[in-house]
Amino acid sequence: MKALVLDEGGTVSLEQVPDPEVTDAGDAVVKVTTTSICGSDLHLIHGALPSKPPYVLGHEYVGVVTAVGAGVHGIAVGDRVVGPAAPWCGACAMCRRGQIQLCQRGGVFGSGPTFGGLGGAMAESLRVPHADTVLSKIPDGVTDEQALLLGDVISTGMTGVQHALAGPGGVLVVIGCGPVGLSAVHTARLFAPVEIIAVDRVAGRLRVAEQLGATRTIDASSEDVAAIVGELTGGRGADGVVEAVGLPATIAQAVGLAGVGGRIAVVGIAPGPVELPMPQMLFKNLTLWTGLGDLGHLDMLLDQVARGVLDPSPMITDRVALDDLVGAVERFSDPANGVVKYAVSVG
Repeated sequence: MKALVLDEGGTVSLEQVPDPEVTDAGDAVVKVTTTSICGSDLHLIHGALPSKPPYVLGHEYVGVVTAVGAGVHGIAVGDRVVGPAAPWCGACAMCRRGQIQLCQRGGVFGSGPTFGGLGGAMAESLRVPHADTVLSKIPDGVTDEQALLLGDVISTGMTGVQHALAGPGGVLVVIGCGPVGLSAVHTARLFAPVEIIAVDRVAGRLRVAEQLGATRTIDASSEDVAAIVGELTGGRGADGVVEAVGLPATIAQAVGLAGVGGRIAVVGIAPGPVELPMPQMLFKNLTLWTGLGDLGHLDMLLDQVARGVLDPSPMITDRVALDDLVGAVERFSDPANGVVKYAVSVG
């Protein structure tokens, strides 16, 4: 089959690789119909997330089941499915503690041996372990593009909102309108805030944020973010802040925007140690949370899409075929090209 392979020199190329097969009773093989490129794929390519190549990239996928192991009972050949970027077994010590993102028998698709050595989704087929646990059937009427983003960025953005808002009726600020930040903006409606304020420096991303439910957008390149948030909140600051950039400056900005008793969820991946303004956090009684996204809510998210409550497809700004994926990765690597998210047609 064709797949996008990262080699030892950090180069990506479309190559022929062996077809995946069922190797465990809990496996399913999925013929990928649509996949995407994620920012973490770029971290792997550029070495920020080291994992020894060569390996096939990609962890976002929608497809059709073509084979199942003898122990799979809830998923059948022919089912149209979506799955999480990081599968979990549901039975190990971490899963039983509710920490499925750190499953001892899991990993991250398309991320090499450091992250479990699982196959990649930028390919014509993918072996999915723990299929009964992690794969979700896509309801009729939900498109590939609507389902594609649920297994990673939508789930991660929603996790941030979940930790940033204590209850309904609050003011939420989202710093950074990349795919995860936009996902926080979009899923915030599930938690009933009175304001969803999106902050970024790129006008095109702010326009997408408006499509996805932001009640106010702030261009940080030309507007005073703190002054506007203060005005919108009557000077009390935000109840919750989702930081989806991962830079020291934006994490410090989140602390400044949060009001007394506020909550900050950092879902941006910081490149290194970050110094925190602890006195300010202490005297504001702030709660700081950071961590990996909870990818265990696909059935609920699919239901919300099917009911018309959620529709993340405006996040997909560009479309490409698998044969053109190398060029798409190069284009995605430069933010100046304006790509928010690709839908890659495979089959």
